[in-house]
Amino acid sequence: MNKINIDKEIKSTKDLIKKIEENSKVLKKKQLNFLNKYGYLIIKKNKYLKNNLKLFRSEIDKHIKKDGTKGGWEGKKTFYRKGKLFEPGAQRLGNLIEKNIIFSNLIIIPEILICARNVTKDEIKVCGLNFREPLKGTGYQKIHMDWRPRKKKSEKFAGIVAMIFFDNANTQNGAPRLIPRTHLKKNWPEKYININTRNKKEISPKINAGDILILNLNLWHAGSTNISGKRRRMIMLNIKRRRHPQLLNYQKFLSSITKSKLTNSQKYLLAIRDSDKKQKSDSIGVGKFYKKDFHLNNISHKRV
Repeated sequence: MNKINIDKEIKSTKDLIKKIEENSKVLKKKQLNFLNKYGYLIIKKNKYLKNNLKLFRSEIDKHIKKDGTKGGWEGKKTFYRKGKLFEPGAQRLGNLIEKNIIFSNLIIIPEILICARNVTKDEIKVCGLNFREPLKGTGYQKIHMDWRPRKKKSEKFAGIVAMIFFDNANTQNGAPRLIPRTHLKKNWPEKYININTRNKKEISPKINAGDILILNLNLWHAGSTNISGKRRRMIMLNIKRRRHPQLLNYQKFLSSITKSKLTNSQKYLLAIRDSDKKQKSDSIGVGKFYKKDFHLNNISHKRV
């Protein structure tokens, strides 16, 4: 991973990107153009990830065992009931940085930050860092998007989700399903297609351990079934425009000890500095806006 100068205080995303690009231009213009046009981009063989796959796999597996049925419930414990799984059929983990500071390195991977800045064209912050792994025979999802649609073409995109893979992913063990260019649509997928079935325009790219799949948050996508049962460990890094709320309130859910271990760049990205705006809610995701929009428009379909 190209190192960011972490000694200097980061005051803006511009400062952050400038430090990245002082080291090296890690993405080509044609890659960013592809992301803008199709709504996704695969970044192959990230050096930092390739060198640390064993470490991350070990840490992930340790916390899967430790968290058990409580995995993934951070920020949403008001909905938790004893034995209730956050997502039936999948291993889930939340608040990874609090579990081990090593996960904080994922939020400063330069390629991801450059993509986030390119998509949002605005100040950015980390809104979530969560783990998901579909188990054998499960993982199939309805087609969805991870943020609300834009109302007009001139409206800025909200952000990206970077899917960071620690195992190979293919059609046999649960590779993501994507519908290219749908990030340009101006309504929820239900208004255009049947979200319960496979779409003739969807693709399932083959992804290797150490690869990163970048999705515009407005791109229609879904998980697929893990047929073979082979491991498919993946961490989702959600980055949005700085004005949007976080999927996990990091000011609240990171301990003072963990905060003290973070660099200036990481503190800026997590919006945990004294100067950063305080978020009252533990977690705010797309569901809040989805329900509101569907109620107002009297749309009868239900998204799970």
